[in-house]
Amino acid sequence: MAAVFLNDIGSNPWILAEKGVVTAKSVKAYSFTYHEPDETDHVAELSDVHGRLVARLDSTIRSQRCNGWVHGLTVDRLDSGYVLVSLTDKG
Repeated sequence: MAAVFLNDIGSNPWILAEKGVVTAKSVKAYSFTYHEPDETDHVAELSDVHGRLVARLDSTIRSQRCNGWVHGLTVDRLDSGYVLVSLTDKG
């Protein structure tokens, strides 16, 4: 997948390609995966609505499991590329 410019939260996984608030609702996330960064030092950081760091992804940690509730989601930093957010069933 190349040239992703907008966030797509209409399916699972979500595709996050721009900074900003993704959702204020709680979601049950399974994993976060960083794809196609332009440089090895590029970073993606996501936080919840309370400002707590949910995931920090870079060249050494490209994927992180969560498998729990995230209370809102914001992309705080996305140097390049995009992040896939895999969701689990609400239950």
